Amino acid sequence: MKKVIIVGAGLAGSYIATLFPSDYDITIITKKTRLDSNSMLAQGGVAAALDKGDSPQEHEKDTLKAGNYHNDKQAVKQLVNLGPKLIDNLISQGMNFDRSSDGQLAFGLEGAHSFHRILHAQGDQTGHELTKFVQSIIRNDIKWEENTTVLDLVIEKGECKGVVTKNKNGKVTVKYADFTVLASGGLGHLYPLTTNDQTITGDGIALAFRNNVELKDMAYVQFHPTLLTKKGKCYGLITEAIRGAGAILIDENGNKIMQNTPQKDLAPRDVVTRKLKAWQQKGHKLFLDISHIQSFKQKFPGVTRNLINHQIDFETTKKIPIQPGAHFFMGGIKTNLEAQTSIRRLYAIGEVACNGVHGANRLASNSLLDCLVSADKAAQSIMQAPSNNNKNFVQYDDLTYKSNIEPVLPSKDELLEKTWKQIGVVRSKNNLNIFLKWLDKFNYKELSPEKISSENLTITNLCICAELIAKSALAQPKSLGANYIKGV
Repeated sequence: MKKVIIVGAGLAGSYIATLFPSDYDITIITKKTRLDSNSMLAQGGVAAALDKGDSPQEHEKDTLKAGNYHNDKQAVKQLVNLGPKLIDNLISQGMNFDRSSDGQLAFGLEGAHSFHRILHAQGDQTGHELTKFVQSIIRNDIKWEENTTVLDLVIEKGECKGVVTKNKNGKVTVKYADFTVLASGGLGHLYPLTTNDQTITGDGIALAFRNNVELKDMAYVQFHPTLLTKKGKCYGLITEAIRGAGAILIDENGNKIMQNTPQKDLAPRDVVTRKLKAWQQKGHKLFLDISHIQSFKQKFPGVTRNLINHQIDFETTKKIPIQPGAHFFMGGIKTNLEAQTSIRRLYAIGEVACNGVHGANRLASNSLLDCLVSADKAAQSIMQAPSNNNKNFVQYDDLTYKSNIEPVLPSKDELLEKTWKQIGVVRSKNNLNIFLKWLDKFNYKELSPEKISSENLTITNLCICAELIAKSALAQPKSLGANYIKGV
């Protein structure tokens, strides 16, 4: 019997749990509950070349173009060819995607796609519906450990033997496994304005860094152009599918902001975000004009609920106040096409991983598809690999941790204020160096995760991610995609 530990309960972690034979011992560990993940919040949909006239080759072209050709071509080919088969398989198992009146799958359009190929479920609630469906087909004998934090990886002789965890009561435990799969999401809460679930604080990236697991493309953070904004604060994503349905970006005077840009309102996200940021810095307010969309409330029920909850008068004004914010991380733990990391028996899937599929800028609605594809490839690799016959596991008492050092850390608010200004949408070499010099004042790399509070662990992990992004951005010879450095 093979024993597998999965860290993370979003689509990638939940989906891989469904793929193993019944004699596998599977445990899913998640920081909060199975309902708390970015996957549950994903509005846009799933991109898949399933419509007549479309093809994986066209999807591949769009993915490469959006990624500024920094993508791994083989990873992109794998995504666009395997993805539709996995979607078909889920449909055959009972997953309901939205359909047109004739019963055919309904395909939407989003930025930088050349075809209508975006599948939705319940309009703008695709991630929630898909993740909920996948979790419903997880076997009853698979163990869930909710409200449990993974503090460390157990690594011996270049091989991952399991994880060190802390539950909500503060109990620290070592859990051993033949294979460990990281599916812990990105680092969106490194920024004050974000679409991400509150649990997404770069934990998997920090775990990898502390254990010398190879990382890749750490400079590339995608900022989404349209977050609902009220009194300077953001309250969730306004899906790009709304622009795909005909909405346009305007300022307070009704000027069309993207009018003179190629692909206009459906340009790649990094292009739209920088344009909006520049417009905002000139003193303008930003809006999404939805006056051309018929039956808005029926098409976008999730967004509608959010607008009503925050008392946005969109029905009268036909405008939604927006601004850019952090959305998705293209970098992460370096993996091959089978989702294997640089450490044996350690896999990474979904947003925490970087197999190069997204390049320098993710194409809209490719993330849920990548969750499925990377999970499938990891499962196949694990099922073909031999069990770990070495039972000479290290015991918790033998794990050597650094001594109990008093934390010297910034406040979370101070850190996020600086990340937004200095490693945000537009960067400069001077600001990146100033930011790194500021980070040098703190001892986050010296702290032992099991000896600090949960709040300090979050700040520590975010500091590690921030340093990695800044150093990676400085190391790039030129601006590319989401890593835009002024003057370079």
